[in-house]
Amino acid sequence: MSGIKKGLFFISFFVIGSLLVLSFYTENRQEQKSNQDLADPAASEAGKSAHRIHIHYIGPQSASAASETEKQTAYSSMSGPGKKIPLGSGHYFLYGFDKKPKLGIVIMKVEVFTREGKKDTSFQIKADADMPSMRGAHGTGDRPFTLSKKGDYLLPVDIVMPGDWEIRLTLVKEGKVIFRGSYAFNV
Repeated sequence: MSGIKKGLFFISFFVIGSLLVLSFYTENRQEQKSNQDLADPAASEAGKSAHRIHIHYIGPQSASAASETEKQTAYSSMSGPGKKIPLGSGHYFLYGFDKKPKLGIVIMKVEVFTREGKKDTSFQIKADADMPSMRGAHGTGDRPFTLSKKGDYLLPVDIVMPGDWEIRLTLVKEGKVIFRGSYAFNV
């Protein structure tokens, strides 16, 4: 009988001791967490959000807003390289490449002319090269052309993989967008 009492005593002692240790550990952990939140709430929030999955619902209003933004930045399809493209009633421009676009760097050249045929270097020109089938994967973002001594606008374009490519061209004069156009080609 005394052996059973000793066994029950040790089991009870072990269970009560484990509960006390567990309780102390839980309280201590919560206290550390609240101290951490007070010390750096931004890091604490960042840590919480790192483990969350964010699901954003794009409703009809968001979709229409996105399409409205897309309309505002719509690019018309440009005729091929070397052909005159009108810029309002007083100007036109020509564009082309130093060689047929292929893997590697090609130089895109744009020349802006007045209606009388004189070069006009008062424009700011930028372009974004990207692959439409992988939009954003290889996009360069809008990069400005540099103006050569001859009055040509030049931009190196790095073609990094074969496939479909598109160059979106934007011409700006006195801070106002005059033209947006795109040229699509395959490499």
